[in-house]
Amino acid sequence: MRIDDEAILSRAERPARKGFAGGFDAAARGDNPFCGDQLEVRVAVLPGADGAPVIERAAFDGYACTLCAACADALLEHAEGMRVRDAAELSLDDVLALWGGLEVGRTRRGCVELPLVVLKRALVLLQ
Repeated sequence: MRIDDEAILSRAERPARKGFAGGFDAAARGDNPFCGDQLEVRVAVLPGADGAPVIERAAFDGYACTLCAACADALLEHAEGMRVRDAAELSLDDVLALWGGLEVGRTRRGCVELPLVVLKRALVLLQ
C-alpha cells in the first residue's frame, strides 16, 4: 500500500479516535520535528479477566499530517481491547501491517512511528 492510498486519506479525513471525551487514566505527548506533527494520546483502562489492565478507550489530538493522523487512528483502534503490556510491545512493523504492509521511506517513517511512540509513553505510566 502507498501513503496516498484512499484508505489512508479517508481515515485521516474522518478519524474516529480524534478528540477527548470522558476520563482517561494516562496521557503522553510527542512530536516529529521533521514533519511538524504534534500528538497527545490518552488511554483509559479497565481490569481484564486476569486482573491485568486492558485498554478500554484510546484517543489522540493535536496537529498531524495525513499519514500520521491515519496511523494514529488505526493504531488506537487496534490497541483498544488489548492488555496494556501487549500494546506496549507493538512495533513499527505492527503499525505498517495494519495497512496491509504499508511502504514508507525514511522521511515519512517518523509520521508512522510518532503515534506508536506516544502511545507507549502513556502506557509506561500504567505499568
